[in-house]
Amino acid sequence: MSHDIRDMMLRTVDRLVAVEATRQMRSDADGGGFPDRLWQAMDAAGLTDADTIDDEMTDAADMQALVRHTARHALPVPLAEVMAARRLLKAAGMAMPADGITGIGTTARDHADGLPRLDDAGRATGMLHRVPFGRHLTRVVFAATSGDGTAHLVVAEAPAPAATDINLAGEARDDLAFDAAPVIEARPLVDAADQVMAMGAAFRAVQIAGALAGALGQVVAYAGEREQFGRPIGKFQAVQHMLAVLAAETAAASAAADLGFDDAGRTDTCRAALAKSRAGQAATDGAALAHQIMGAMGFTREHSLHYQTRRLWSWRDEFGSDALWQARLGTLVVRAGGDALWPMLSRL
Repeated sequence: MSHDIRDMMLRTVDRLVAVEATRQMRSDADGGGFPDRLWQAMDAAGLTDADTIDDEMTDAADMQALVRHTARHALPVPLAEVMAARRLLKAAGMAMPADGITGIGTTARDHADGLPRLDDAGRATGMLHRVPFGRHLTRVVFAATSGDGTAHLVVAEAPAPAATDINLAGEARDDLAFDAAPVIEARPLVDAADQVMAMGAAFRAVQIAGALAGALGQVVAYAGEREQFGRPIGKFQAVQHMLAVLAAETAAASAAADLGFDDAGRTDTCRAALAKSRAGQAATDGAALAHQIMGAMGFTREHSLHYQTRRLWSWRDEFGSDALWQARLGTLVVRAGGDALWPMLSRL
């Protein structure tokens, strides 16, 4: 049953892409704009809140497949951020927002002394940096600390951006400032900052796997059509070697992304570190190979490959780079000791 629904959701995305994901829509969204018509169509089709369907009909893997498929098409929508926010709220036992767009935000530093502060009246003061789709959010979920140092997971109305910017993909990345702003709900949660970072990183790994699959599909088609010396370039051994490496990197990113979540859709620092560090590496190598096979045609505005590769370069650095997560993974292993390594790996 679940696989039938998953197939139906993915086919729905394909149909929406064919109708709504026009070059004009992508051009309008490239620069911090929001594709209202596409998002409304996804909402009407039940895709933006598909993770709230009865658990017996869909599972966490179905939702990750949906996010991966939207990334395969390089859609400029905050589906991953919305699902990440809902999973964090659900894990903390907090109420799910009924309407609007709820995303997630972090500080520039993911350390406790850089987090927004909650005063005794439950008001938040502090800054969230480069919040995905910040200017388009209705609410934002983030970590904060109270006066006694207790970590909290907080959901609050998203303020107007203190500063606006975009990432390489042209998606909005805005700074959101809170100045004694009332919050909707705050709940004590151990390692709240780590949980927000891990959830964001695990979803970015899923998106990287999807974007790599989209790039691979375009490159394979090109290698079969583009001829040189009277035959398709995909017949040349050197190109075949690059295609094989790109396919291997795509498969590695996919496997790593699957490790990012358990069967219930939860993640933690270890899972996120494994997923994001390997997927980030695959994003770097895979994007370079895709452009090399196409003779750099994908860099041009006229070709669609850059929709995937600009996102790969953006997502590999968001919610922690692969280097940051590799360092965290190493720290985890060293602190746990040699005897804990095998149990740590075997539970994944």
